Amino acid sequence: MAVRNGEASTIMRREGDWHAGIQGGKVAKQGRRPLPKRLANHKWVGKNLIPPMLQHGAILTDWARDDFPDLLWIALVVEQEGDEGARLISALQHDWLEKTRGADYSVELDGRLSSLEKMPTAARSDFLHLLSRHDSERLVPHALRTIAAWYPEMPGRWAFAEIGAPSAGDMDEMLDALVRTLALCLQRRGKALTVTAPLGWLLINGRLHLQESQVSILASYPVDPNTRSMAEAMLTSMYGATKALAVGMEDAPRAEGDWPARFWNANWELTPCMSQDSPPAVMEDADVASAQGAAIEQLNDLWNEFMGIAFSGGVDLYRPARHEVVCALAVRCIRAVYAMVQSPLMWGGEHGAAVLRSLVETEILVTWLHYKNDLELYEKFILYGQGKQKLMRAHVEEAMGESGDSENSKLSDLASFLDSRLGGASAEMFMEVSVHPSFAGGSVNTRSMAEEVGMQDLYSRFFQPLSASVHGEWSALDNYVVDRCVNPLHRFHRIPVQYLTPILGQETLAGAIGGLRRVLDAATESLSGGAKGHA
Repeated sequence: MAVRNGEASTIMRREGDWHAGIQGGKVAKQGRRPLPKRLANHKWVGKNLIPPMLQHGAILTDWARDDFPDLLWIALVVEQEGDEGARLISALQHDWLEKTRGADYSVELDGRLSSLEKMPTAARSDFLHLLSRHDSERLVPHALRTIAAWYPEMPGRWAFAEIGAPSAGDMDEMLDALVRTLALCLQRRGKALTVTAPLGWLLINGRLHLQESQVSILASYPVDPNTRSMAEAMLTSMYGATKALAVGMEDAPRAEGDWPARFWNANWELTPCMSQDSPPAVMEDADVASAQGAAIEQLNDLWNEFMGIAFSGGVDLYRPARHEVVCALAVRCIRAVYAMVQSPLMWGGEHGAAVLRSLVETEILVTWLHYKNDLELYEKFILYGQGKQKLMRAHVEEAMGESGDSENSKLSDLASFLDSRLGGASAEMFMEVSVHPSFAGGSVNTRSMAEEVGMQDLYSRFFQPLSASVHGEWSALDNYVVDRCVNPLHRFHRIPVQYLTPILGQETLAGAIGGLRRVLDAATESLSGGAKGHA
């Protein structure tokens, strides 16, 4: 059995022992609450909570995914040369602007590979000549020439490609350089130095205007350590602002074409996935046996105690639905926890969530039914379930008409079983079928039940996250069955975990037993009779 680095206790805090967090094991009834403090500045739009940034039209972009590939040349120079790299590129841009003032062509040199690709033939020879007059060894890192060879669809490769195939050593050097460069550009320092190229080109062309306060800060960048942090923040935000204008402003810097997608997808072929994950630590068999023994002993005590209560009190045989429903729900929970105890692989949030959720849901349901103190609701609960079985029987009959002999034999057995539970065709004649999501009708659901009896905390803090696991929502998948590939050239995408054994912990089991106690307390109170009043 496996438990990884204390994760079991974390799982339990968010999914397991809900009774521990409620003072005295009692839930105080209360009205509908406002949003949690952490979400107080969010705004309801329909059924979605919108954070402040999105309320004001902010656009979330992925710099590394969309911009890094097109600014690869500049990023590699910055990684190799540091601060000096930005000055080398700026000097090249100024000379290019002077060289092309009287030319027949107008060509951007904003540092983007896509801009180099658009350069007409006449301009290309001029650019290569100018590059040779500058320090081309520093302005064209060797890794860039190797990239031009290994990424045949790279735009602007004409300016950097070497004749002949690179060696295996060149390949290793290229990948190492790419990883270092990407790591640098994921930091504000590297991003700021890289975007000075497209922003600088707009500035020297008079298409970007700065305030005096901005000029005074950027003039000493990146030399002055006192203003560097402010300058980097200014550059990155300025780049984001100009990029946001890309839809309506031709001059705004933006990645063009499908090169970013081709770059990242090529990395799948060139480099392998890398996993840092390791199999969880193993629970010793002795620990498992000890936990099982203690849990079974507690379950036997709870079982015997509840059976005594179920058969000792009076039962309204004229309208027995309350007793039938409450006892059935309670026994179902006892059996579910017993199955969990006997199956240690369920001692974790991943697979134990279904049991934990059913316990929370049952506690809310039993408490709500007792609070309403309406025998008709218990009877509706039974009739609703019988109607569902009747509907299933109809579906089975349809399936029998569409299936072969071997499948029909199995379906026939199922039909006979359903007939026995429903009481035959004559009983079905008086059974309604409801397709409403709740037996109680109207807008009643588990959430509204919890709100009515003051169990909002139980619902929002435990039922909802447990439901995410049961339904296989992304939060649960991300928690348990995927890990990050640690290869930066794969964009740290998610990959399947590399082991079968789930993350386990005795806390999940303890939480289930604690939850069962709460269910049985609610069932006992319901069987004792009498309505619950409003708190």
